[in-house]
Amino acid sequence: MQKKKAVIGGVAAAAVAVGLGSWWAVDAAVDTQTGERGTCGGATWELDAEAEDGGTEVGAELQSAGPGEAWQVEILRDGTSLLSGERTTDEDGEIDVDVHASGNPGDATYEVTFTPADGEPCTGTLGG
Repeated sequence: MQKKKAVIGGVAAAAVAVGLGSWWAVDAAVDTQTGERGTCGGATWELDAEAEDGGTEVGAELQSAGPGEAWQVEILRDGTSLLSGERTTDEDGEIDVDVHASGNPGDATYEVTFTPADGEPCTGTLGG
C-alpha cells in the first residue's frame, strides 16, 4: 500500500511541475510581445512588436472603409525608417505589413504612420 501511495504522490508532483512549467512558458511569451491599437479618421490601426529570430518582428495593420484604397505606410524604430512605401487595401479593406528589426521589443520606440491619398495621417506609437 505504501508503494502505491508513493507512486501516486510522485505522479501528482510531476503534474504540478509540468503545470508550473507551462505557466512559466506562457508568462515568458507574454513578456516578449507588446502591442497598441487605435482609431483615426474612420480607420483602425494596430502596431505590435514580438521577439523573433534574435531580433524583433514589427507588425502593423490597418482596417479601413473599403478595398482598393491607396495608403502611404511608414514604420520607424527610434526615428529610423524600417519600411516606407505605398500599399493598397485588400478585398477586406486591410493593409498588413511586417518588418524585422534588431534588438528586443522593449528596447526601442516603434511608430507606424498610415496616410491615405486624400486625408490626415493615422499614427500609432509603441514603447518609449
